[in-house]
Formats: sequence, C-alpha cells, structure tokens
Amino acid sequence: MSLVFTPFGLLGVQEPMEGISLDRINAELRGLDLLQTIMMNVENWTPVNCHRTGNKHLVTRIEGFEIRIDIIKTISSFLVNNDPHLEVHLYRGRNRTVGSVERLCIALTGSHPGCAIADAIVSLVLLGESNWPKEATPDTLRVFAEEAERQRLGKRLKLGLIDLSLEDIEEIADVREAIELGVPHAAIDLLCSFARRCYTCKGMEMEAVRRYILPLFEGITQAEIQAYALNPSTPADILFLPNLESTA
Repeated sequence: MSLVFTPFGLLGVQEPMEGISLDRINAELRGLDLLQTIMMNVENWTPVNCHRTGNKHLVTRIEGFEIRIDIIKTISSFLVNNDPHLEVHLYRGRNRTVGSVERLCIALTGSHPGCAIADAIVSLVLLGESNWPKEATPDTLRVFAEEAERQRLGKRLKLGLIDLSLEDIEEIADVREAIELGVPHAAIDLLCSFARRCYTCKGMEMEAVRRYILPLFEGITQAEIQAYALNPSTPADILFLPNLESTA
C-alpha cells in the first residue's frame, strides 16, 4: 500500500508505506477516525492546513504561545521508522516570524505495546481540551501549561488587567485554601499582600487594584473584613480592602 487517505491528509507521500502491515495502518486509521470525531466538539484546538504539504495540523493557542501537531508526519515516522515521538512544535512570541520554534519531546510510552500512535495524539488533544492539568501534562509542555493556567485563572476571576505570575497564582490558591479552612484573617492578609504587589510592582492604579481583586474576597464576610481592618498586618492594607457594602 503506497498511499493512504486519512481525514487529516495523505500518508505515503514523503515516506512510502510499502511493507507496512495492514493491521498497523488500520489501527492508525481507527485512531484518526476517533480524533476527527473529537475535533468536532473541541474548543481549544483548530485544524489548520499546511501550505507546504496540504495536510492538516492541529493548533492550540494562548497569548504568546502556539502548539502545532503534525499528524501525518507523526504517524508516517512511527509506521516507517518506528519513531515513537509525536511531531509537536511550540511557537513562542506574539509574532512567530520573530519568535522561536522548538520541537517538543513527547513520545508514545512503551507501557502499552501495540498501541497506535494516533491514540497518543488523541490523548494530547484531550489533555489540551482539559486545560493542561499539571499532574498529567508532560514536562516539556510545562511552560505552556503554566501560561494557560495563568490566563484561565485571570479570566475566571475577571483579573483581566492583572498580569499574573506563578507566584500570584500560588498566592491566590493559598487565599482560597485559607477561606476554605475558615481562617479569614490569613486570607485577607494574603490578599492585601497580592494587592500591594499589583500596585507597587505591576504599576496598577489603586482603584484598579481594588476593583480587580474584589472577586477574590468571595467567601469572606463583611464582619471578617471589618475585623481585619481593626488589626491589619500592614497599615497600608486598609487602602485595598473593599467597601463593606460591596461584599454584602
């Protein structure tokens, strides 16, 4: 079999399929059929035609980063050369013509011998659709996963004007944990520390800081805010506390 038609392009153009067992090819085609079905319902991935080959790449983007999966190249290399690595590239920079391109090391593990590499592509797409959970995301995608988490947290908390760092994300997580543990004074202390950093280090206006951190006070009562105001960790913290009526 020299040429194989798939939903994402033509196999066998660059690397002939002669000598590849029909069972292996059919296993990949079944995986690609599943991938095509999944792509009909995803939000974070987009199929993009490659101008050079005419094949479809899968692309996911967040601000300043882009991941591209070359499906046909991945499967071709796996079938012909037994290469278990996915053909995945990370683009950095707002304009890729002046940014950097890095091939990521992501491979089909040997824990499931006989699996189609298309199944690994499906897993990667589903991982991205789940917003790159840290415990399951490969280390080579850590920078992308961290940026996705930063942007997702900012959108969820409506912190659109605040450029969240990893330190910010960890501190916000500590705030939520303190609220859940019933330690509101500690939660407000952490919130005010975050607010001071937004004002002094991020160059935000006082009113903007107060407005954008207001969602973080969810779960803290008026009485608890008032109690903190009577005994703040730093006198400047008073400046960042919300008006009591805004937390009613």
